[in-house]
Amino acid sequence: MVELSLTLALAGLLTSLALPAFVQWGDRLDQEQFMELFSEDIRMTQREASVREEVTFLQLDSKGRMYSIHRGEKQLRKAKVPARYRLDSNYPSHRLVFQSSGQARGGTFRLMKNGKTVGRIVVQVASGRPRVEVVP
Repeated sequence: MVELSLTLALAGLLTSLALPAFVQWGDRLDQEQFMELFSEDIRMTQREASVREEVTFLQLDSKGRMYSIHRGEKQLRKAKVPARYRLDSNYPSHRLVFQSSGQARGGTFRLMKNGKTVGRIVVQVASGRPRVEVVP
């Protein structure tokens, strides 16, 4: 009985030490996964603009909880930002516009959690290519 109690106490101690590391690992995986998805949506917006030869844009909502992709008046896609996060950008009106050539103004999207930046997507000037940076 004593051995069983000690074994259970030791297992509980090890679990309590390891649990925060697993939670952080899961959060980081969620961040990276969303950042890759958002980056792909930026690339899709750029492809739509250049293939269709029409101005296409990605628009954040005012609270940074959702974003949508538009070509002209037509909405192509709408997506939610994961519940614990929000998106912010330095684009005017939080709108990334790709010209019909696929070029866009450079800028940055920031993934925020509790008011802190946890990830960045930098859209390069002219080429419009996104570069993902997960902030440690």
